[in-house]
Amino acid sequence: MLPILFEVFGLQVASYGLSMVIGAVAAWILIRLLAGKKEKDIQLIFLVCICGGFLGAVLLRPLMKTPEVIINWERFRQMPHEAIFQYLFGEIVFYGGLIGGSIALLLFCRRYKVQVLPVTDVFVPALALAHGIGRIGCFFGGCCYGIPVVSSHPLSVIFPPVSMSAPAGTPLLATQLIESACLFTLAALLVMVYKKTAETGLTTCLYGVLYSIMRFTLEFYRGDMSRGLYGPFSTSQYISLVLFASSTVLLYMNSRRTRSKS
Repeated sequence: MLPILFEVFGLQVASYGLSMVIGAVAAWILIRLLAGKKEKDIQLIFLVCICGGFLGAVLLRPLMKTPEVIINWERFRQMPHEAIFQYLFGEIVFYGGLIGGSIALLLFCRRYKVQVLPVTDVFVPALALAHGIGRIGCFFGGCCYGIPVVSSHPLSVIFPPVSMSAPAGTPLLATQLIESACLFTLAALLVMVYKKTAETGLTTCLYGVLYSIMRFTLEFYRGDMSRGLYGPFSTSQYISLVLFASSTVLLYMNSRRTRSKS
């Protein structure tokens, strides 16, 4: 709706970029509230995850799109180089950020012998909170839009021509706000679980299971084709299936380990 919110000294402040900054600040505040003094390296780990997450978010799209460009090179070679670059690097991807941040966290924890699950238990509620704020930025920017709906639909939105990628003048399902509401609810649930349980890893596993289900379902109502469709599912749905399976296995293994200790 408002890709550019305002200008400061001639510099345009984009709604999506601002939402990322606000989300990161909100995530850090929540992490500090949850962690307290339990983890002395929490600030450094947070910065490492931010760097790894940014790299992953930027690189996942070109990794997924490069084979398409190679296979259909005859079509792409007619395009200007700038257009090909925009096609490959035109957006950042949340799942890429999740993968990149997770790899960075695992490498850091392994290098400095820090237990992983106690850290991720603190991080995942903040991740859901930051992601929810980021989706509001998607709404204002006009990306990650939903399928066409009738104008009388209570969750429909019509984007203006200045939107990043949403087709102007067409009533679309406000999937950004739907996902944002789901993520805020998930963040609140994870905070409650973290505070009420002594089982290490439970909060992390619940995030993986619940978010993967939510994202897999919402993808059916997304209308932007740039996220990639391979067979019956999108790229994010395939990643959701992997996340769901791995989180379920980890939850089972962790619960068995907890029972054996009791």
